[in-house]
Amino acid sequence: MLLTASLKSRHSLRWPWRLLWWSAVLALLQGCSAIKLGYGKADDLAYWWLDGYADFSAPQSERLRASLNEVHRWHRTQELPLYAGLLQQAQTLAADNLSAAQVCNLAEAGQLHLNALTNKAMPSLTAVAMDLSGRQLAHVERQWAKKNAAWQDDWLKLSPADREKKRVDNFVDRFESFYGTLTPVQIQLLRQQVQQSVWTAQWAWQDRLHKQQLLLDWMRSFQIKSTPALQAQEALQSIVLSWTATTEGYGFETRQRLKQEACANTAQLHNTTSAAQRLKAMQRLRAYAADFKELSSQ
Repeated sequence: MLLTASLKSRHSLRWPWRLLWWSAVLALLQGCSAIKLGYGKADDLAYWWLDGYADFSAPQSERLRASLNEVHRWHRTQELPLYAGLLQQAQTLAADNLSAAQVCNLAEAGQLHLNALTNKAMPSLTAVAMDLSGRQLAHVERQWAKKNAAWQDDWLKLSPADREKKRVDNFVDRFESFYGTLTPVQIQLLRQQVQQSVWTAQWAWQDRLHKQQLLLDWMRSFQIKSTPALQAQEALQSIVLSWTATTEGYGFETRQRLKQEACANTAQLHNTTSAAQRLKAMQRLRAYAADFKELSSQ
């Protein structure tokens, strides 16, 4: 949670190369069996997620599956041992009070691993995007429209009170899966944090649409003119990095404030936990680190 709470506090568009990372890290909220089951099928999950949007042809599917399998093998052997080390670091920190800077340092270390995964997957994802037909791009747009309608129902169309309750409930679930049952005082703290948050559903909605438009324009460009693969790959990498940029680009000021807020809020909540809650957190982190080590050797 010390790592995942700050990463999950922002609503972002998820893309396939993140599935390997999220299946490993977000599974921390569900338990050891979920880590092993979810991570073992991460390349299949990434493929089916992508195929649901693009409706690949048989040759496209074959090439993409092979590429995702290769990325998965690399991630298992090269990255998971590093995750274990990061979790061991978090375990040590969890014994004491935390500062916002310490939480941000953990989150930034996690982001570096996500960036490494993005870089590894970039060539194969660029290749499949460049091979999409006009019909497939239209399919992508229709799928986005469906997802966007659901997102509006989940967030934009809620009353302010219901939206606040949903956010508080989400945070309570995340923290309780890590620390155990929270006290009324801790839940009230989370409610105050949500009420004071710079995050708004409208900002998240506009950010979501902006990301989709950037990707759609990038994919459409291949229908108009021939683009060298390396140039296309560099353009996609620039788009992806812009999603988390906190120093420049669209919406960077809000992302910067959200990052600072997430780190401070996570530290504040952690610092209210009891010795028993911290012990449970440390035990979970120790078990997760062992799972990652085991997975990396399979």
